[in-house]
Parts: sequence; structure tokens; C-alpha cells
Amino acid sequence: MNKVVLITGGAKRIGKSICEKFHKNDFSIICHYNSSDKEANELKEKLNAIRKNSIELIKFDLNDVKNYQSFCDEVLNKYGKVDVLINNASSFFATPLTEDNMSDWDDLINSNVKGPLALTKHLVENLKENSGAVINLSDAMVAKGMKNYSIYAVAKGGLESLTKSLAKELAPDIRVNAVAPGAILLPSDGSSDEEKLISSIPLGRIGNEKDISSAVFHLYKNKYITGQILRVDGGRSLN
Repeated sequence: MNKVVLITGGAKRIGKSICEKFHKNDFSIICHYNSSDKEANELKEKLNAIRKNSIELIKFDLNDVKNYQSFCDEVLNKYGKVDVLINNASSFFATPLTEDNMSDWDDLINSNVKGPLALTKHLVENLKENSGAVINLSDAMVAKGMKNYSIYAVAKGGLESLTKSLAKELAPDIRVNAVAPGAILLPSDGSSDEEKLISSIPLGRIGNEKDISSAVFHLYKNKYITGQILRVDGGRSLN
């Protein structure tokens, strides 16, 4: 039987690229999504055309914290196991100091910290049986602080701390790492100066989704890496 990977937020952008990368390497895919119905179904049609019954979809809101167990039960019902958990789903929006509120905290913390922790907890026995791996998606700029994104930065900082803590707690049975992407896509509102951004990246270009999905797959494949945060940002965090 093929190995099975659960990817949260897997219908679009980086998540979609991760689904495609693992699928190309003969994994069965469980693609979680929240509101991207059209994109999720298009991805399912595409991957199942390549290999029948190779991807399943589950729609779930990570803010529904009382039903994480039910979500994980549904995950295990799809293929009977999970070998790799990839916590990619993430809320991302500005929270200027004078405007943030409790709902912002709930949304950002649930998707970026509470969700990854709860899913790992509910799937831990299955992951252990399969000598599994957990890979979290952070943000390369968190370590420097992020103006107007303080709650998001707190959430991703918490995810990086969680990654290291769980790596110690779950070793040697389960490896836990994180990939921290740099600039992958420019904001659609035109708020980012592309030329200025590229000048701050030593490798001289904005990254793409495949740069991230290949790094995620590398952390799965290498069996002697745990507790690490791999910053895939073209060297931008060096500045």
C-alpha cells in the first residue's frame, strides 16, 4: 500500500504544490481545505486522472476546535493510516496594534498553532506506528518581527517553538521539522515593491511554490533531521 500524507490547506498555492510533489512520489493524498471547493475538486480531478483513487478531500474549518477528533477520525477512514502530516494551512492578515481584536487572535492561533498541535496529538499513535513525520509551514521573516502583523508573528513563532518541542517529545519514533518560506508571491493589492524586494534577496529572485514543496519533501526523505526550521527564502533572512 502507498504511503499516505495529510496536507492541510492543500487546495491552492504552496499546499497544492506539496500535494503534487508527494503524489508524484507515489503517495496517496488527503487534501484538507476550508473554503476552496473549486480548487480542491480541480486538484482531485487532475491527480485521480494520473492515478485512480490517489487523492481524497476533506473540508474542515480549523477554527472548529471542538471537532478536531472527528476530523482526524475522518482522515484515518480515508486510507486507514497517515505516514506524514503537513501543517500548511494558515490564516494571514495584518493586525495593527490599534485594530486587533480577540477574533483575530483566535483565527491566527487556531490555524497556526492550536491546529497543528491538536492534529499531531490525535494522529500521534498512527504516525508512531508508521515511523512518521510531521512538517510544519512557518514564515522566514518571523524571527525578525513583522510590522503590523504582530499576532501572525506570535503564531508562527509559537509554531516554530512547537516544532522543536515536539521533536524532542516524539523522538525517536516521529520526526518533526518546519519549512519557513520567504517571499513566494507578491501581494495582489500591489502593496509590495518588487524591485526593492528582490534587491533584499541574495539569490536575486522571488521564490515559487516548487521551491517550498521540494524542501518539504526533502525533510520527509532525510531520516536524520528533526527539530529544525529550514528557511527557504533565497537568503533574505541573512540581511
